[in-house]
Amino acid sequence: MPANARGIRFCMLAVAIVTLHAEEKSFGPHDLLSGLFQNNPEIQAARSRFESATKRPSQLGALPEPMASYTNFGVGRPFSSFNRSEFAYQGFGVSQEFPFPGKLALASEEAKREAESIQQNYLSVVVDVTARLKVAYYEWLTVQKAIELTRSHSDLLSRFEEIARNRYTVGKGLQQDVLKAQLEVSTLEQQIAMLDEKRQRAEAEIASLLAAPSIAIRPPRGIEPSSLSLSLDDLLKLAADSPRVRAEQKMVDARAVGINRSLKDFRPDFRVNLQWQRTGTNFPDYYMAMVEVKIPIYYARKQRYALEESHSRLREAEQNYRTAQQQAIYQVKDQYLSIQSSERIMKLYKSTLLPQAQLTVDSSSSAYEVGNSDFLTLITNLTNLIGLERQYYDELARHEEAIARLEPIVGRELIPFGENTQ
Repeated sequence: MPANARGIRFCMLAVAIVTLHAEEKSFGPHDLLSGLFQNNPEIQAARSRFESATKRPSQLGALPEPMASYTNFGVGRPFSSFNRSEFAYQGFGVSQEFPFPGKLALASEEAKREAESIQQNYLSVVVDVTARLKVAYYEWLTVQKAIELTRSHSDLLSRFEEIARNRYTVGKGLQQDVLKAQLEVSTLEQQIAMLDEKRQRAEAEIASLLAAPSIAIRPPRGIEPSSLSLSLDDLLKLAADSPRVRAEQKMVDARAVGINRSLKDFRPDFRVNLQWQRTGTNFPDYYMAMVEVKIPIYYARKQRYALEESHSRLREAEQNYRTAQQQAIYQVKDQYLSIQSSERIMKLYKSTLLPQAQLTVDSSSSAYEVGNSDFLTLITNLTNLIGLERQYYDELARHEEAIARLEPIVGRELIPFGENTQ
């Protein structure tokens, strides 16, 4: 009876596990993008950085907080009472500091330009992380396709091994043909195990981008190479106005405002103080107004170096801007050449290499079955076909990954994710 109970519990656990896996959602390209935008910590951090930057212009453009004061002026002893002397009083005052006209406006303007730069950085992070997701997905897709092809050819090779064994049984074949086929089947199994490891690594990278412990990806029925309609000149124009470049341009604008702000620091600030003094009913009240001026007499050690620092920061921003422009030009040309090269190679595979390899395998298979060809030729032709098919899908992935890597450089989506999969 206890053994039966354990068996029932085991069956229930197995059913629960199967049900759990059946209910696990598999992700397609659109699901991956949605999860990326919602959960990726890098995107979330960049968004929070931008949101915090938008709060700074208002803070820097506001006046300093006013100061309220209370004064007790005693005669003869501390905290004298009223009417003891016309000099004894209690005073209430308020003071306000006023920076030199234009200082607050420039500080707010500089912070606004910096926020605009951070906004462009945020947009750049979004397209960059999205591109990384696409590259990881196409790597996974290539490995998945390689596993499918290898398993398919493993089944075909197993059929050849059976044919070789039957021929050897009736005395028409060689034992070495059977052993060679078995070796090739084992080799393909080893390749499948290595490919499965690569697939799991790609899945782990995608899960990391989505901030998930694990993820199940829904394989498409097929994949075709995407068609990039934009020319090199069009891509270069887009790259010149991409978020990466605009972020550096906005920072140049901010640093230019910073120079004007440093020049304003040579001007004095002011403080206005108003006070009402209560002396008692026997004496009149006093009213006092005072204006203070903050004189920058140490400008040679403070403001002058601050101005030089602002000029250096502007030169740095200008060089960063030029660097971003030059890098964008190089990266666009590099990825564009990769795309063009992959298209030519894939065309060669589809029109010539793969059809010829398939015909060769079909011909040698028919010839071997009737004894007009040796087994080594058949295995060699099949191995060539397997290699060519995997090379084609490797090149297709290289083509799609190059387009994906091009997107953060130009700052926009060139091919909708998943459009080339069915």
